[in-house]
Amino acid sequence: MKRFIAGLLDVLFPPLCARFNHTLVHGETLICTICFSSFPETDSHTLVDSAITNHFIDKATITYGFALYKLRKKSHFEQVLFAMKYNNQPKIGEILGWHYGNILNQLSIMQTIDAIVAIPLHPKRFKERGYNQSDFFAKGLSAALHIPFYPKCIARIGDTPSQTKKNKTECITNLEGAFKVIEPGLLTGKHLFLVDDILTTGATLASCTHALLASGASEVSIATIAVVEA
Repeated sequence: MKRFIAGLLDVLFPPLCARFNHTLVHGETLICTICFSSFPETDSHTLVDSAITNHFIDKATITYGFALYKLRKKSHFEQVLFAMKYNNQPKIGEILGWHYGNILNQLSIMQTIDAIVAIPLHPKRFKERGYNQSDFFAKGLSAALHIPFYPKCIARIGDTPSQTKKNKTECITNLEGAFKVIEPGLLTGKHLFLVDDILTTGATLASCTHALLASGASEVSIATIAVVEA
């Protein structure tokens, strides 16, 4: 009966691509194959000494840094991320996490990762949006990599304003003390994979990295869905 109802709903309300708004075919979920193939990948997962890793040299001590895609303004991919973040389609993050997890799973260095942690939203922001898109990205990665996701081990205690119009120094100052580790014992001695949706200045990820290392984590590596193209 459930399959019949699901099939009927697909006929009456066919699933649509988050970008093109056209009907998805069998095997596609939220993002069509055309869109997927058009998203510009980075090469950060092919290089240990990547641009993403080097981005944090003067910000925080990270072991590895990865980003799946390059984010270009007014691109199809930007519209998909907008839908994920603001149009109540967080499952897009899970799909992209699963996709990236299968790519990263080919790297031997992933065997050193003990757990995945997502950048948390402030409770006020979470209440407004109803979800944290980075949690969904983390869930997809966790499923593909078979690495546990710790969803509530760190909290955002500072409701900081947007970083988009601040310079690097202002961003770092703005985020000092913004995160608090809730379960330090869970993280002690572990190599954590800290994930977020978009890498811009890196201030948020750096601040969270400082908090995780101060709580006893042995190493922190970073992965994002996208990095803003300079």
